[in-house]
Amino acid sequence: MKNLLITGGSGLLGSALKPLSHDAIFVDSQNADLRDLSQVRALFQKFRPSHVIHLAAKVGGVRANAEQNADLFTHNVQINTNVLGVACEMGVTRLISILSSCAFNLYPDQDSSEDDLHVKVPFEGNLGYGYSKRMLDIHTKLLCNQYGCRFSTIAPVTMYGPHDNFDVENGHVISSLLHKSILAKKQEKPLQVWGGGQAIRQFIYVEDVAKLLLEMLTCYDGPETTIIASDDGVTIRELVDEIVKSIGYEGMVEFDKTKPEGVLVKRLKSNKFDQQYPNFSFTPLQKGLQKTVEWFHQNIDSRILGTVKGESQKIPEFANPQGK
Repeated sequence: MKNLLITGGSGLLGSALKPLSHDAIFVDSQNADLRDLSQVRALFQKFRPSHVIHLAAKVGGVRANAEQNADLFTHNVQINTNVLGVACEMGVTRLISILSSCAFNLYPDQDSSEDDLHVKVPFEGNLGYGYSKRMLDIHTKLLCNQYGCRFSTIAPVTMYGPHDNFDVENGHVISSLLHKSILAKKQEKPLQVWGGGQAIRQFIYVEDVAKLLLEMLTCYDGPETTIIASDDGVTIRELVDEIVKSIGYEGMVEFDKTKPEGVLVKRLKSNKFDQQYPNFSFTPLQKGLQKTVEWFHQNIDSRILGTVKGESQKIPEFANPQGK
């Protein structure tokens, strides 16, 4: 698609979009600081996009969310307000932004749907990031109502796959656990996992979301968000079992209950996705994990030999493509 601008283009989802949209313009923090309104205006004036996929965000895992709640709120509100405001000013024809499951009110005994996005408050451990995503959704609706913008949002559950942030401390669940498992196997040490393993999470292979995004750009059903979830989720213990099988790790797994693991149940289900995309086929977790492991070994594994010798356990910066 011509004149398609993708913010956060070097991140997980942006990287998955590149093979599918060769003509798109991919930008990240190296091109502009989206917290700066003047830089956002200059970016849009330079490329004059007709369509925008807004992925850029300041993100983090359980630890980063707990320790940087205020910063995550501030930076993301600045980014989102600038991008949507300038897109409206410049007459962008179609824009889709990405929300997060962190923004939803969650229930221990039932799924959350699109109707629960603005109910109560998000989980305290990711309140800043979660509320910034709620504000992104509200801003989208206001611009559509006042100016007729054809903007909308989607809310995928936690994505994983090639080009993820594999930092063992600040990465997302699957990527950090996969990296830690590979290190444990190489070092012949126990695999240590935060929490008791009972928390339930949903995961979706990033290429599935990329395909859906490009299809959604061609239609518009209003500003309301659409949840994208491939299944009902797994416990962290079940996830760890799948990860260690995918890399052939046969050592001991230790669950550290003194460490935080976030909200116990995080499960979303869309009220409308099946009606809108009845024939879409999601990638099974086992297959997605295998693809991710293969990509990790081909692109990153050979460059972290220092960690095997007991040096830094942080992934090199080149492999942290979150577009922060």
